[in-house]
Amino acid sequence: MDGNPWRRKSSSQTPIVTASSECLMDKLPSCLIMDILSRLPIKTILNCRRVCKTWLHFISDSFFTELHLERSPTSLLIKTISNNPESRNLQLVQITGLRFRAVEEMKFVPGTNLPCNDFLIEHSCNGLLCLSKTFQFDFHEDIYVCNPILGEYISIPLAAGQETRHQSNFALGYSAITREYKVLHTFCSKTGSDFQPEAQIYTIATGKWRSIHKALRNLDIFKLDSFVGGSIHWELRDEGNCVNSIGSFNFENEQFSQFSLPPRYNEELVTLTVFEGCLGVSFFSTCLQPQYEIWVMKEYGKESWTKLITVENPGFGELCEPLIFLNSGLILMMHYREYVVCYDTRTRFMEAIRIWQAQGNSYAMPYKPSFVSLKDVASEGRAAEDVKVMCYPPVVLLPHFISAYSTMFSPVTASS
Repeated sequence: MDGNPWRRKSSSQTPIVTASSECLMDKLPSCLIMDILSRLPIKTILNCRRVCKTWLHFISDSFFTELHLERSPTSLLIKTISNNPESRNLQLVQITGLRFRAVEEMKFVPGTNLPCNDFLIEHSCNGLLCLSKTFQFDFHEDIYVCNPILGEYISIPLAAGQETRHQSNFALGYSAITREYKVLHTFCSKTGSDFQPEAQIYTIATGKWRSIHKALRNLDIFKLDSFVGGSIHWELRDEGNCVNSIGSFNFENEQFSQFSLPPRYNEELVTLTVFEGCLGVSFFSTCLQPQYEIWVMKEYGKESWTKLITVENPGFGELCEPLIFLNSGLILMMHYREYVVCYDTRTRFMEAIRIWQAQGNSYAMPYKPSFVSLKDVASEGRAAEDVKVMCYPPVVLLPHFISAYSTMFSPVTASS
């Protein structure tokens, strides 16, 4: 007999879990359970889907989908560009640690997360990707909308007459009023010796294309995050390829419009972004003293621009595209297809960081992972078999430490 009274007391009070024990989660309201689950990391949520049918039902509920989408942090979607097909990949990088000390990454695999191997990312919206399969002579072969988190995709049939269309681009958007996802197709049709801008809209729920009048010229690929106020935005350029205004398309009323740019002089390197729900524009000026600026439209549609950041002598000679604005005052920017630049608005210091290892060039774009199911998106007017569900294996979401380059940019002065 053990004479230790503490050990006897501890042993006698140890609860015994039996098969008849009730789960405390079962006593909670379903809305509270979904609220708890929506706060978990992607890896944990995907694992919770496999726990039981009840949890799978909760995570598949539209209430959970909306909760998670509101809380889902903007991550990076990184596509590797290489002549070697085996080196091409697409991966999700979620930054979870302070000062990039830790991230979570997830590799998207063709046949498991993606519908094809060779593709171009046209646009993204609420975690859904609009992909185009490899095309030749400016002709698109296949268009897909997919959710790589759930391994679901749907094929978008192209309208007739593709052989006469040039400079095709596609964008995915969402109408909050009708709760419909739509694909915008912009292109130019040759009429005699001239090219006329045209556009069509495809509603996924109905599976039908419709023509849109008064399309804008100089349409571009919508890789960067520019969805504000129910509209997508892109740069409009003149004949000299200089940006002179901003084009937009509203997925609610399905109309094109234009906005003026913030005041500036002779800058050619312009890109669009979104900062705290506001449309933003970044400039890189090489006139006189090199300078990098970010402006935001605080009142959407009023064209009232406010200068957010000015970086003098930034230490890089080419355009950096803003990717993510973090609450800690850090801004992640893509320096073309080489590396990510981090700018600290508090210390006014800039450095190059390495977030992923890749062979060949890469480009990054903002992405919000979600659990929006294409079965719900296409449920109104399309058959259930139109949505393809790929076989989904156990998820591997590994912690990864980001190493800073040994060579950092020199400190820069900035004014907010």
